[in-house]
Amino acid sequence: MARSKSDIANSAIRIFLQKVGVFYDEARGFEKFVPNKKQKEQLLKTFNYKCCYCDADITERSLSQDHLVPMNKASLGLHAWGNVVPCCKVCNNEKQQNEWKTFLGTKSKGKTYKQREKIIKNFVKKMNYQPNLHIDKFANNLYQDVGEVSMTLIGLRLRQAEDVIKNILNKQ
Repeated sequence: MARSKSDIANSAIRIFLQKVGVFYDEARGFEKFVPNKKQKEQLLKTFNYKCCYCDADITERSLSQDHLVPMNKASLGLHAWGNVVPCCKVCNNEKQQNEWKTFLGTKSKGKTYKQREKIIKNFVKKMNYQPNLHIDKFANNLYQDVGEVSMTLIGLRLRQAEDVIKNILNKQ
């Protein structure tokens, strides 16, 4: 539940990034990333049924998904093919908003790092995912607009509730 203006605006940004991701997938000729059973299987197969970060074995049941570029106001990663990768639950919980290459470096070293990095980069390239689509202006405007509109609506409804409460208290 949103507790502040920024919570409401951040939720709007996530919805925006999901919807832009659908458009982006379809514009690149992909089925939108849902993910359904078939898409999960495709992700797992692409990454050899391994966590993209720590190389742990994963199955459809243990699969967690991570956005390489986080879906937030600062990073603007899309919920789309090429940005969603399979990982284990531990890595998904630990990575949070960190940059994926930095996080990968904490999970694997040397040859393993290079192998995991190559698999991720090949996947991003194969899916033609471009992390910088120049949508920051739209996202920033949306963030400001939603915050202002929501606070205006909350203020309006608050005044209405206050009026009702005053009337009830005055009748007592």
